[in-house]
Amino acid sequence: MTDIVSITSEGGEAFFRHYYSYLDTSRQNLKHLYHEESKVVWNGNSLHGRTNVERFLTDLPSSTHKPYSLDCQPIAPQAAAGQESADPMILVSVMGSVQFGSIEASPPPPSKAFCQ
Repeated sequence: MTDIVSITSEGGEAFFRHYYSYLDTSRQNLKHLYHEESKVVWNGNSLHGRTNVERFLTDLPSSTHKPYSLDCQPIAPQAAAGQESADPMILVSVMGSVQFGSIEASPPPPSKAFCQ
């Protein structure tokens, strides 16, 4: 179990560092993280496919992300409905603030998660 936790933490943290670094400094590198069947919902904007995601991200104003917390959890392959792969997946949850151009978003309200 320790190996799964270590791999999940290290993989999730590496993804987090790369993703937000690219988002804030070199968005053209993000296109490699999406494929033609990718689906993204961003603040109510539904996007489908690499080209649409890339265009949307490129059109956003410059950004600076300030993470407050990061949580990485393993997801068993059988838990992902419709997935053919036996590869494990990682759920990466990030909370923080973002500044687009000169406009800083309000910090998110405190949140709690419960699992029974």
